[in-house]
Amino acid sequence: MRSLDGGPAMSLSESPVKVTPLTPTLGAEVTGIDLTRAQDAETVALLRTAFQKHLVLVIRDQSGLSPDDQVRFCEFFGPLGARSRPADDRREGADAPAEVMFVSNRKEDGRFIGSLPEGEMQFHMDQCYTERPARATCLYAIAVPDEGGDTLFASLCAAYDALPGDLKRIVDDGRARHVFSYDSTNADAVANSADVRECVQPMAVAQPETGRPALYVNRLMTREIVGMAPDAGRGVLDRLIDLVERPEFCYRHKWRVGDLLIWDNLCTVHARTDFDPAADRHLRRFTIAGAPLKPA
Repeated sequence: MRSLDGGPAMSLSESPVKVTPLTPTLGAEVTGIDLTRAQDAETVALLRTAFQKHLVLVIRDQSGLSPDDQVRFCEFFGPLGARSRPADDRREGADAPAEVMFVSNRKEDGRFIGSLPEGEMQFHMDQCYTERPARATCLYAIAVPDEGGDTLFASLCAAYDALPGDLKRIVDDGRARHVFSYDSTNADAVANSADVRECVQPMAVAQPETGRPALYVNRLMTREIVGMAPDAGRGVLDRLIDLVERPEFCYRHKWRVGDLLIWDNLCTVHARTDFDPAADRHLRRFTIAGAPLKPA
């Protein structure tokens, strides 16, 4: 059997791949797979189906995964996305792939080599402040602290399905403005920053492959509902964000070295818990390119 890139591939019979749900609403662990090797078409199809259904895939024990291995995995789900950070902020090294970005608190010459190096980060979607948000985000753990720095995910599909009638009427026809400031990890800092990027998006978006609806709002970056009075709009957003972050819609991932995660960036939000800034935390990040969002 040949892999998608033409090299020898491990068949499903040789390496049974199993997908085990982590919660009733989102997240699944994939076992029986070695991503340092090429994969056959059946395995890739299984991964894509699991991604569409579970929204977050967790693949542990991928020790020694190279940048090229991670890129090959990402391309099962679509073409790589460009870096979201400014070009003059690039410090990953000349030999690193152009699309890579590290989430890291490591320093060289007194400067952080990566992005979002320290502290807690509120729930958000990557690049919702652009016309074409990333379709998916993929993180690989190279070094993680013993405590803290966990990533939390919440299902925007489950939140949409739970909308009460009055909110659903607003969401189905509504549009919201999303605002982002680099290095701001809480909503107050983003709102008060003079250096921002922003974009207006539908409040209900469709998962591209299935049409499944998702509630597209988040605590960190969603600033207002277009056409709604500020006080009334803020009240609606507070209700929607509380719905999104219900514990029953969430999965909390405690990282181990060798973990690889990929998540649906249109149908989930993610957040980070605080951790000791003296602890080494270094993760390699790629994104899957997205398209303009389609209303649900």
